[in-house]
Amino acid sequence: MDNEQTLSELLRECSDKVGGKNFFLTLAETIRTTREGIIVGEKKQINYSNGVMTWNKTLHADNWRLLVESAKVRTKDGNILLGAEDKRHKSILNMIRTLKPLTFTVTPTNSADGEGFSFSALEVIDDKTTRISPLFKAMFVMPLDVLKKNMG
Repeated sequence: MDNEQTLSELLRECSDKVGGKNFFLTLAETIRTTREGIIVGEKKQINYSNGVMTWNKTLHADNWRLLVESAKVRTKDGNILLGAEDKRHKSILNMIRTLKPLTFTVTPTNSADGEGFSFSALEVIDDKTTRISPLFKAMFVMPLDVLKKNMG
């Protein structure tokens, strides 16, 4: 998401690529009801009624929990990398190194619904700044009512 594109625009664009708002929300609801064991399992996919979401890296429970926990933290600039003096700095830094290449891909079952989309979990800006991607927050963390409002 570039600075010019709002979260609402990004969500509408992605929903158009999977068959519309309702299909997108179905995926988000499926993610919310999926047990952590499936997400950190070897299968690396979640099936929903209109398609599938896959990811390219096996997730370990401790890194997964830290990623989701980091996505819930609100800082002024969105940076999840804490200062070196913080006791969690090392574990967050290790999580960032491990999950930096993590990419999720959403593919509709019916190609007529759209071409799907991909998104990264993290946006590494520089050595001192890493943010959780807006789509990761929307898909995994944001309450569904807030997600619906953001979609317009």
